[in-house]
Amino acid sequence: MEWFNAALSAQAVADFETWLEAWGALAFIGLFFFELLRLAVKRRLSWKLAGDSLASFLTFGFLILVTYGLIAAAYVSVFYWAYLNFALFEIPVTPWSIALLVVLCDFAYYWEHRFTHRVGLAWATHSVHHSSPYFNISVAYRFGPMDGFWPVFFHLPLAVAGFDPLLIFAGEAFVQLCQTILHTQLIGKLPRPIEWLMNTPSHHRVHHGNNPAYIDRNYGGIFIIWDRLFGSFAEEREAVQFGLTEQIDSVNPLTVYFHGFIRLARRALHSGSYGEAAYALVAPPEWTVGQRRSPLQSLLLPCVLILAGVLALGSYPGNAEDQPAPAEDSRADTPLSETQLRELATRYYRASLAGDEDSAYAQFAEDAYLHYKMDFGLGYGSIEFALRVDEEWDDSDFDDYAAFDPDYNIVAVSVDPEGGTVEVVRTESYRWDGYTGKMTARETLTVRLAGNTPRVTRFASDQVYR
Repeated sequence: MEWFNAALSAQAVADFETWLEAWGALAFIGLFFFELLRLAVKRRLSWKLAGDSLASFLTFGFLILVTYGLIAAAYVSVFYWAYLNFALFEIPVTPWSIALLVVLCDFAYYWEHRFTHRVGLAWATHSVHHSSPYFNISVAYRFGPMDGFWPVFFHLPLAVAGFDPLLIFAGEAFVQLCQTILHTQLIGKLPRPIEWLMNTPSHHRVHHGNNPAYIDRNYGGIFIIWDRLFGSFAEEREAVQFGLTEQIDSVNPLTVYFHGFIRLARRALHSGSYGEAAYALVAPPEWTVGQRRSPLQSLLLPCVLILAGVLALGSYPGNAEDQPAPAEDSRADTPLSETQLRELATRYYRASLAGDEDSAYAQFAEDAYLHYKMDFGLGYGSIEFALRVDEEWDDSDFDDYAAFDPDYNIVAVSVDPEGGTVEVVRTESYRWDGYTGKMTARETLTVRLAGNTPRVTRFASDQVYR
């Protein structure tokens, strides 16, 4: 039982999930080619099916570009802003808490998934996933333009509860990973206990059916128990007809990717008034112009816009600097001295340089690294953004560490004990793809202690290139 309570590193858990996702992707691609081979043997493979599968993979490529190019930095920022400012508890990272988080992530996913089926704007993007008239592994990689946007509203409460955002991101990815294998017709029904508790390929085939009895059923991710509890379960009985009730009949990836928003725009434009047009954006997919409006659903659009605005403003990088949190030692409840702040900052750089995961200061380095990604959204998922430092910071502290770049220098250090900040000005010469230049960075860390572990509540860097 001691193992279940053992302290783990959030970064190590996230790295394991990334490793699992990478190898899982290879396995699923292998299964996809086996599906194609099986269809070829049965002489059911067609150019339309191949084109539809290719379109699915291309929409996944589009999603990566949108998510990591536009959404990732804001997504990470929102979760850390909520976690650092509103967390009710500081939940430790243990096997028990990880298992609990997976269940909660799946519960949040159930409601997110149900929302995307019942609200126009969300269905416009999620309908991409349902638009294929086929059902194979490629459909698992079929995504719409805003699929990376809606999860924030449903998973953010987990950060407020006190789960490390890095774990939440890993939990979200794990729930998605577990669903990939569900998109296949190779697996029939599994033993009854599994079918009763878990989501299975049979249950998920129902979810992708346009049969009247199957529409808006089986929203679960890992567990089907949520559908049984909340009245959205249906068992696979009749043959499933896959796709939308109004098929798009196209393998053009751009048509597949944007068709939902085009249909939504047409519905809004054909409305008889501005109020009706606004309602058309949030109305259920089956709603048509002229039908009665739901008062509750009418409030969705302003509520979503207000909440999105609050999250955007609250997590804006500049806001954290307006009222810097004092660096307090929770054991003594007193502000840290200039000497202590300088020592903590030095040890942070040292931990980031050495990659010492056993050190208490590794968490310090991890926090700052995550905030660095939060501010810029660059190098997401790459440890190369850990800060580097050479012996000019403090010769006595860095005798054992060689500089990564002989032209990397710290030129000034200032400490504000009242605000709990350490500011470092550094310069770095660099060469990238044949281009040589110089960068000056002004970096500010806001520090506090949680027990014996130093934590960064704010890490900002202003960089100037020339």
